[in-house]
Amino acid sequence: MAKNITLVQAQEMQAGGALLLDVRSPEEYQDGHPAGSISLPVERLAGNIIAVAGAGGRNRKILLYCTSGSRSRLAAQVLQRLGYPNVYIIVL
Repeated sequence: MAKNITLVQAQEMQAGGALLLDVRSPEEYQDGHPAGSISLPVERLAGNIIAVAGAGGRNRKILLYCTSGSRSRLAAQVLQRLGYPNVYIIVL
């Protein structure tokens, strides 16, 4: 089950090598996004996560960001079904 974390916790984890994914649409990402985040819309997550996760593969910590949390929860479910155990949802 994905864990909820604060923005401060996410920044600390990101500094330690966690992958920050912005799972909103490309247009929303262009309007503004968290520093160091990678745009990977939830609809494209399953087909692209292996290439994006890079070093650490399935064991890498993955932080998920969206506006309300609903797309992050959906993305967390997708990642967990694909075998990614270290998934975190940023709660604003």
